[in-house]
Amino acid sequence: MKSDFNRYVERIVNQTECSKEEKADMAEEMTVHLEMRKEELISEGMSSGEAERKAMEMFGSGVEIGAALQQSVYPYRKEFMLTLSIVSFVFIFSAYLLALITQGDAYIVWLISAVIINSLLLFTALNQFGKGSRRRWMNGMLIAHILNLLFGFGIISSIDHTFYLPLAAVNWLLIILALALVYQTTIYETNFQKTNVREAKWLHTINFPAGIVFSTVTLFFIWAGLWLFGGFQLWMVVTVLPLAGWSLLYWGQMKLLGKNKYCSFALAGITVAAAVYVLVKISELILLH
Repeated sequence: MKSDFNRYVERIVNQTECSKEEKADMAEEMTVHLEMRKEELISEGMSSGEAERKAMEMFGSGVEIGAALQQSVYPYRKEFMLTLSIVSFVFIFSAYLLALITQGDAYIVWLISAVIINSLLLFTALNQFGKGSRRRWMNGMLIAHILNLLFGFGIISSIDHTFYLPLAAVNWLLIILALALVYQTTIYETNFQKTNVREAKWLHTINFPAGIVFSTVTLFFIWAGLWLFGGFQLWMVVTVLPLAGWSLLYWGQMKLLGKNKYCSFALAGITVAAAVYVLVKISELILLH
């Protein structure tokens, strides 16, 4: 059974996006400090229970301490997350209403999906969700949010209206901010690897822009298919192959890094070549039209 100290410390460290090892180290350090303060209070005449409660009271508010620790790990992350969530809500409802008013198209599934994911991001930023592996939870939500924003760009790009340009600018600024947050989290985690830290950072740096290319292409194909055929068709599952291929190559690079870094970077070269090929083909199509 966990002691009051353990539960108190656990609530503090769970507000951070640290790894299990980091949380364990912080928890151990705080528990030792609390136990020492408890012993001092007992020596002054307090009972064990009273000393425990007083030690936690003197240590401070768990919510405030957890927030301060998170801020020290990721400076201004909470502010960036709140900005991303609030501005995203404005963009989501603006894009939905503009499409509904100008074209009569109600993208209700996209609206619901985008609102749910953005709400999860908002509550996570406020330390309401995300126990356990908080970094992975956060990155998963950010990636899902980026995909929704890319689909949102597909919606507004089909609208011929004065609001198109400002909405498109906001849309891409939100995507860039979300990508920066994913990159920040991933690079921070890389710093705590025991080996190949520099190589891992290079692989992440290579794969993030490649992921943007393949995600955009995948969502374009999905959006084009929905527009041309008036709804989802089973064969449209193949449109996710570019994104799936990139994900598999990325995973393979990180798995091989500890065993054979040359093979890992060879896979990274394939990723770069594929991304460049896609960009060249897109450029050719744009020039033709």
